[in-house]
Amino acid sequence: MIKTSELKDKLSPGDFSGLFFTFRAMRGIFVIGLFLIAHSLRAQEGNDSKFSFSGYIETYFSYDFNQPKDHLRPHFLFNFNRHNEFSVNLAVLKANYTDENIRANVALMTGTYAQYNLSDEPTWAQFVNEASIGVKIIDKLWLDMGIMPSHIGFESWYGMDCWHLSRSLMAENSPYFLTGARLTYEKSEQLDFILWATNGWQNVQRNPRNQSIGVGFGVNYRPIEGMEINYANYFGNESPQPIYRARFFNNFYIQYEKNKWGTTLGADYGIEDSNFSFVNHWYGITGSLKREFLEKYVLAGRLEYYSDPKGVILDQGVKVSGASLNLDYNVSPSALIRLEFRQFYTPEEAFFELPAARFSKGNTALTGSMAVRF
Repeated sequence: MIKTSELKDKLSPGDFSGLFFTFRAMRGIFVIGLFLIAHSLRAQEGNDSKFSFSGYIETYFSYDFNQPKDHLRPHFLFNFNRHNEFSVNLAVLKANYTDENIRANVALMTGTYAQYNLSDEPTWAQFVNEASIGVKIIDKLWLDMGIMPSHIGFESWYGMDCWHLSRSLMAENSPYFLTGARLTYEKSEQLDFILWATNGWQNVQRNPRNQSIGVGFGVNYRPIEGMEINYANYFGNESPQPIYRARFFNNFYIQYEKNKWGTTLGADYGIEDSNFSFVNHWYGITGSLKREFLEKYVLAGRLEYYSDPKGVILDQGVKVSGASLNLDYNVSPSALIRLEFRQFYTPEEAFFELPAARFSKGNTALTGSMAVRF
């Protein structure tokens, strides 16, 4: 993920049209590939239990009351970020191979999540959700290499695995995936450790002139049934050499579910060197509460705050408060319909002055989605 302003500076109008044509061509190839892979893997799955195949599709319609004419919602959103149009946030087909000492995953994707979150990557990478191979070194210790989900945060690109229709500001502005090698160790049924070496802060390919390796560590603890406590960090340099600006990022959350209730508290804190003697910092906090009722319905609310005064992660320095409320209807264990109301507010008067949109200190949106996994 890169800053929107940086992407616009790199690409001319001709580049945009060329990229758009390439993206549409690749999308056609992707769709054809999905059917071929699905047919092939289904045939193999019946004969060999080491293979498995799965899919996920999430469609949506979002209405931003600031009414941006270019249909783009605030730049710090990478999911459900198209205004006043029906769209696909994410469609994934995944193949998995698991043996006693070997495992592998390949997942292809398309949708607005892929389009915007991987906008700085080569075209081929924008269609790759996962691609990894793992080997068991010793009992409970695995080494995996490739493009994989990150160890940071409690939210996923799969909306059905999240309590809210949209992702939190913390999730949207920290890595959803990492490219590199990781060691995972299952200490016990309650405790896991993970260690990463990566190409950088959510990069498939390295940034030009950057030769630094990013590293990360995580620990996940489940002391009692329904409770999860997680700490994760990342350390690396995101600047081109010879400039070195160390970034150290921390994420913590605790999640607890019992009976029909659930609550989550999460926090981010990051620091990064500047060109001067001082250190820039940013942080975020979020809290969620959900309640199941009438067997198939879930009501979930979220409060959040994100502060990046120097624009280390966001396009520009800002402090944003947010609140959301969503109603879910579980059609079946594999299908979900959602409706969410979300509000942002900032004291910065011009921050939500989106291109050709109504002026506002805040941003309000109503989003509906439908998701299915198979």
